[in-house]
Amino acid sequence: MSTPRVPLYQRLPEIYRIRDAEQRPPGQLRAYLAAVEDAFSALHENIEALYDDFFIDSCAPWVIPYLADLLGSSHLAGEVRTLRADVADTIALRRRKGTLGAIERLAADLSGWPCRAVELFPNLAWSQHLNHQRPDAGGLPPYGEAMLPAADRFTPRRGGCVPIRDPAALSLLATPFDPYAYTPDCKRADDGARHINLPNLAIWLWRLAPYRVPALRPLLKGAVALGAAPPGSDAAAFALRLDLDPLDRPLRLFNTYRRPPLDASGATQTLTAADAVPGPLPPARLNSGAADGRPQDYIGIDTFDATQAPPRGLDLGDNGLQFYLPVDPNDALDPIAGIDWRFRGDNLCAWESGLRRPLAAHEIVVDPTLGRVLIGLASAAESGALSEPDGVGGLRARLYCGYTYAAPGAVGAHPQSRAAAPTQFGDSGAGEPTLLRTVGGDSGNTLQAAFDNLDTAALPVVIEIGDSFEHPLDLAAVAGVHLADGAPALALNRSLIVRAASGQRPLIRLMQPLRLRPLDAGAGSVAGLTVRLEGLYLSRGAGFPAGAALIARAAVARLECLSCTLDAQGHSQRDGSRAPTLPSINLADGYGFADAGEADAFAPTPDVLLSHSLSGPLGIDPGYRVTLAASIVDAGRGPDEDASGDFAYSAASAPASGWGAALAIDGVTVFGRVRARAGLGSGGVFCHRLELWDNQHGCLRFCRFSGDGDRLPAHHACVSGAGARLAFTAIRVNEPGYAQLAAGSDWRIRTRGPGDDEMGAYGFLLNAHRTTNLGIRLREFMPVGVRPLLLYVT
Repeated sequence: MSTPRVPLYQRLPEIYRIRDAEQRPPGQLRAYLAAVEDAFSALHENIEALYDDFFIDSCAPWVIPYLADLLGSSHLAGEVRTLRADVADTIALRRRKGTLGAIERLAADLSGWPCRAVELFPNLAWSQHLNHQRPDAGGLPPYGEAMLPAADRFTPRRGGCVPIRDPAALSLLATPFDPYAYTPDCKRADDGARHINLPNLAIWLWRLAPYRVPALRPLLKGAVALGAAPPGSDAAAFALRLDLDPLDRPLRLFNTYRRPPLDASGATQTLTAADAVPGPLPPARLNSGAADGRPQDYIGIDTFDATQAPPRGLDLGDNGLQFYLPVDPNDALDPIAGIDWRFRGDNLCAWESGLRRPLAAHEIVVDPTLGRVLIGLASAAESGALSEPDGVGGLRARLYCGYTYAAPGAVGAHPQSRAAAPTQFGDSGAGEPTLLRTVGGDSGNTLQAAFDNLDTAALPVVIEIGDSFEHPLDLAAVAGVHLADGAPALALNRSLIVRAASGQRPLIRLMQPLRLRPLDAGAGSVAGLTVRLEGLYLSRGAGFPAGAALIARAAVARLECLSCTLDAQGHSQRDGSRAPTLPSINLADGYGFADAGEADAFAPTPDVLLSHSLSGPLGIDPGYRVTLAASIVDAGRGPDEDASGDFAYSAASAPASGWGAALAIDGVTVFGRVRARAGLGSGGVFCHRLELWDNQHGCLRFCRFSGDGDRLPAHHACVSGAGARLAFTAIRVNEPGYAQLAAGSDWRIRTRGPGDDEMGAYGFLLNAHRTTNLGIRLREFMPVGVRPLLLYVT
């Protein structure tokens, strides 16, 4: 029971509480005052909230329009955080109305996306009069270039020639930071493209959210001896080949976003810088020594104490890519200490065949498109300092790296902020304490050991993983595992939570499918037995059975996957092909009990919840209840591809002819066919055929259907077929814009979903509201004669 704000019963004299306990039944006075305490507490909370409601930062959401009225600001709808920022900055923005800094701040407040405002008229080319030449404003002179200062030699000039000697400067072409001159573009300016003309103001927005993996061990592909360098040459003698993704998949690297600083009055001092936006790393600007190379804005180098295990002091910097190199502080001759590293962006798709430019010693070559790194070293000692035996006859890296990638939003496992580990499990005020087991980080504990003896736990267990490293899990080697049902299964005495710590994304390598069962199928506690997975990336390890699902048994009352990625592959490979898709969950009727008595004693109907999660095909028989909320289910087929035999959701026993468990949805994107006994909910985007056995009950609202032989229940405000075109920025899981609705999608899919926002898994982001709110405010803030153009970079 929760503690009342005003404990009236506890303030009574002791004699009254003693007499109350002696009554039959006891506690009558306590129960009576409990009802009074609830009303009294609500009254106190309301009075305390009156002061908070004076301030936009702390007021209740319903107060925001009233504070806006006091400032004469029109009302908007959408995400509460953006509405607060809009009202909070109203006065500051009005004072600076018409300035680029105000436009950038306005766009950032209303959308939450990084922004760059650019006046396009300076990009118009112009010709100089021969009698009144302006060498300070014209192009580079054709002769005497060496007479120019070094800082001006590569500076673009209006109306002049583009310098082609620096790829880093040329990489700004067609970007928000393009300084070059163009002829006027007089076409219609409402097609989402940049049109350079006098009245146009471009507002560039980066919609993809950057996620920073703090530190992990990269995948060492080889330590190669290149041979002794010729005398006087700086060529490398050894090279380390690294793939940053531990799953050995292509990885598109992004930079972090650094918001421009504010002055004392709250005004923006500078506009968004070219090398401080959350876009893909431009290879040309990673080059050390280039006139316009800025590797320090993208790559950082740090060291850690190599004598400590696990490593400590891996401090995350502001760079999109960061390397942590091991240094022994007790060794004055440590070969890594004091090296002045150089950087280069290059194509490493065929690094076995050599590079276009030879690898230099102490040079780090980065391929931001594939997520590959090549490190040039001068000696065998340096190579040995950065690699070590892996215990199975190979080598592994001793260095660590942190990198940044991008996604449309928080669907799947991402390194994001999370609340602290729960100290109580169950209903608020009525739960019981939890037993916390920490893994990784400074604890030094392994995930394998944390799963031991769950069958004897007297309290709900919380396992928190404090790093983003790779953690193997072999159920067959867990103490207390149940083996009588034909395959190892975790025998749970109490509920279990396995979660990532705040800002981390651990990778769990399963040696066999995850199977869950109660210690005693007939115990009364089974009705509340819950397993919750939060923020985890589940993948297959060595020896995982071919074709098996990641989760193959859930004989519990409730299985929750919150912000998880159940790796189904289906990613783009380095040759451009797509990897085959594998199942994520396969739950058959019978719940996996080999003993008929246990099967009869198991009473609950398990609930399976996927929330803000990314999954492969789901095979779940009708003995379960399934809820999908803000999630993606991918069977490996895009909206324009044939998926006649690819089932994203169906029965585990017979996908093609059976019917999966009844399905409830609340914002979901499904790539592949769906066959379920029944369905209800809203906000679904079904790229392929949806068939419901019971089409007489339930209702689907604000959904998009394929129109290809769907079997539907009653539906409201839905769109279907070719008349509602569906397009995505990307349809492969390791691509940055995966499952993001493209601008070419039907406007009803983008704006007529639940709450008048977009349909699908990312509807909770309220992207349509952000764009609409920004358009409203821009019409209010634009100077006369200026036309804003909203342009999306990502």
